[in-house]
Amino acid sequence: PLGLQQFFPCVLPPGGGSGGMQPFGYPAQTGYGAPPGGAMQPPPAGGQPMSNPFGAGPAAGGVRSSPFGAPGAGGPPAGGMGAPPTAPFGAGAAPPPPGPGGSMAPPPVPNMGVDAYGAPPAMGAPYPGAGSGPGSVEPPPGPFNPANAAAGARPAAPNFYSTGEVTTPSHVPGLASAAPGQDTTTTLKDIELCNSPPHFVRSTVGRLPNSLSSKQKCNIPLGVVLQPLAPLPPQAEEVPAVNFASVGTIIRCKTCRTYINPFVKWEANGRRWTCNLCGMSQMTTDQYVQALDETGRRVDRFQKPELCKGAVEYIAPGEYMVRPPQPPVFMFVIDVSYTAVVTGMLDTVVASIKESIQSGQIPGGQRAQLGIITFDTSLHFYNLNSNLSQPQMMVVSDLEDLFLPLPDDILVPISESESVIMTLLDSLPNIFRETTINESCMGSAVKGAFMAMKHIGGKLMVFGACIPSIGDLALKSTRDNPRLLGTDREVELLRAVNDGYKDLGAELTRAQISVEMFLAPQQYIDLASISPLAKYTGGDVRYYPNFHIHHSGAKLHSELKHVLTRYMGWEAVMRIRVSRGWKITKFYGHLFIRGQDLLVVPNCHSDQTFAIAIDMEDNVTPDPILCVQSALLYTNSEGERRIRVNTWAGLTTQSFNDIINSVDVQATTTMLSHIALEESLKTTLTQGRNRLQQQCQQIVSVGHSAPNAEALQFLPLYIMGMLKSAAFRGTNDIGADLRTYIWTRLATLSVSQLAAYYYPRMMALHNIPDNCCVSDEHGSVTLPDMLNLTSESMTQDGVYLLEDGDTMLMWIGRAVDSGLLQSLFGAPSFEQMESQAAEAVIGTRGDPFSEKVSAILRQVRAERPVPYMQLKIVKCGEPLEPRFFASLIEDRTVGLQSTYTEFLQRMGYRPQSQQNPPQGQLGGMARRLP
Repeated sequence: PLGLQQFFPCVLPPGGGSGGMQPFGYPAQTGYGAPPGGAMQPPPAGGQPMSNPFGAGPAAGGVRSSPFGAPGAGGPPAGGMGAPPTAPFGAGAAPPPPGPGGSMAPPPVPNMGVDAYGAPPAMGAPYPGAGSGPGSVEPPPGPFNPANAAAGARPAAPNFYSTGEVTTPSHVPGLASAAPGQDTTTTLKDIELCNSPPHFVRSTVGRLPNSLSSKQKCNIPLGVVLQPLAPLPPQAEEVPAVNFASVGTIIRCKTCRTYINPFVKWEANGRRWTCNLCGMSQMTTDQYVQALDETGRRVDRFQKPELCKGAVEYIAPGEYMVRPPQPPVFMFVIDVSYTAVVTGMLDTVVASIKESIQSGQIPGGQRAQLGIITFDTSLHFYNLNSNLSQPQMMVVSDLEDLFLPLPDDILVPISESESVIMTLLDSLPNIFRETTINESCMGSAVKGAFMAMKHIGGKLMVFGACIPSIGDLALKSTRDNPRLLGTDREVELLRAVNDGYKDLGAELTRAQISVEMFLAPQQYIDLASISPLAKYTGGDVRYYPNFHIHHSGAKLHSELKHVLTRYMGWEAVMRIRVSRGWKITKFYGHLFIRGQDLLVVPNCHSDQTFAIAIDMEDNVTPDPILCVQSALLYTNSEGERRIRVNTWAGLTTQSFNDIINSVDVQATTTMLSHIALEESLKTTLTQGRNRLQQQCQQIVSVGHSAPNAEALQFLPLYIMGMLKSAAFRGTNDIGADLRTYIWTRLATLSVSQLAAYYYPRMMALHNIPDNCCVSDEHGSVTLPDMLNLTSESMTQDGVYLLEDGDTMLMWIGRAVDSGLLQSLFGAPSFEQMESQAAEAVIGTRGDPFSEKVSAILRQVRAERPVPYMQLKIVKCGEPLEPRFFASLIEDRTVGLQSTYTEFLQRMGYRPQSQQNPPQGQLGGMARRLP
């Protein structure tokens, strides 16, 4: 149905001369062991205890898999649910730190028996050591009691994965009492009142060390995690817009260019102010002068958001623009090879783009522009001029000498050319339905798209189904070498083969182009070499191995729609500043650093997360308050130039206890993950794991000095989760592409998502309490209690949901009641239940129990809107079962054959009875360890 015009290397049009057309150039513009070998024993009959070679079942010889305790023979403890993890260092019991709800879960492990990770014992069967006497398993302690917590400790939120605002160390109400003197107390109250909220900024500690000696004693990585455009939690106030038009210009420090913020100091009755970052004193602009109160603070500070709130958005004047505001531009570069067609990737992509356009959700309104390029072994450009009755296809086959077949009408306004765009999208699957070409020129396609949009910039969305094997930046599938997996040489497969895609990314960044990649291959694609294209342009990689529209189409569809419709900004740059006496030592995230500290992010968006590592300047005494300010200059989709400024402050102290009690566990976990990932890529995975273990040993050692510090009680648990995760475990079952994808994704995850990846959430569904699944005034429902990640929390007559922020797995025990299976899945028995068919049945039968489970699934997805969380049903004994049990990190797993108790002991934990404590003062961990 399309007008077709073929372009050959030097012939334009066919049979004619080149007409003098010149090709477009690219000018620069403004050892953990694998599981024990040998055959596994077949699983026993349904309902009977299953042996576990890793020590969690009856065959474990009484070895505990967790010091946290587990339900005894009579089933779960009071309330019907297992208690959350308790503290190993002797403080009151507490669940993992709060935070809103990481990455693809580990894949099934080949050649592993059904019980490779151990299945739970049957209902009523005793756990090893259950009962009384030496070696018995004690029941989990009661819930967190604030009266037992140390001063400044952070009580856990009712829901560990709540999407609401979390309490960070600088927001702890009781923190001020720990600091002597009225001035310190007042400062802490100001910090609590004025800091940027934790959904935008989270620091690893709320109280900073004020000397090198106190920093070394604490042994906690110092850093800040930033999500400048993060979506607002429920009931959070909007970020106020500030317009300085009446003043003439935005008030900034003349020396360091810090934006005015709540922590500056005022002098001379408001006629002078001192920058809180560099200490420079300067005159106040006449139009901005205001009197001070008796405390030296402006009397109008609560009428001006920039003086009382840490998160504000300035409306930028003309001096912040070097060209007219960029419109939203979306260029789709779509693989139409045989693999893309037969797996349904092309159909899924086309349907998702159509739905996004028709729904009117693509931002920008009349300003939004769109272009489409398809590729296999050639590039196919499309003329989308609104005056055409149907789009025209132009094929460029010469990949060595690329040029644009027409200068205009490749990018067109969506509102003007919508009918032509829809005609093309409807036609694409049919045009390539019979293709037999199964090669890709992705590198050339990206360069062709660059030619078409470099004059304006925008978002370049690349969809690939096979390795780019021809044209520019071609790669070789022979690079894949599975024999290196699990060895010290594995990292060779995780590094780019050359800098081709990185250099192209730098060139795209200069033209304000960001690349989002959606890769759905059936075989090796050399993601390590391709992914720098997204990393250095501020984009992301989404990876769908073995994609097929029937099982992965919904995920690709949902995630593509999200990328097209989320809040985003254009032609963005960001700078982060810190106080005197401090320095930024490292930037983490997907960005391009221009110069020393200008972060270039061509397309910023609500999911984007960055992190910085900070340290003390040599031979400089740090200021009493550390301030960190990030300023993101961007153009919103409506064409307004905005500056999102987040300011965070933390008081410095010499007190070891104050620092330790202010640790944000999830933010610290994020920094440790970034550090270990960087170490693994630079050296080897073994070195990365060693780095984590060394850090854990230091934390455990510090924990002996501060047994009541809750943060130090949970960091070892998260670190063990890292070591057992698919990101770091030293096994040969994780391919190079999958490991690269996981590393790439972890580099951009929000704090809460990353924490969930390393410590997933498990809940029981077969005994949902009556108070669960009841909607509140905001439409949210209460979820069942979170269970310990150990098979001791499970029974064979149970149904359990486990989610890690990327995937939901529902495990069905062999002895589940047939009535429950009928209500939930419409299956009369365990044997007659089909897992794949069952996923589509939940919530469709009208049964009250089925509706409750469906409400839980909806709530989990609502708490984790990114990415789309697929549900997979896993019956006991099915091949996918090892993936479920690999996430039970408190048991011995394929990633690390240590229970949590054994891991702590390896890290140097000593019960307080062995530390010669004062008489009668034995730590809680000493009482809980078997």
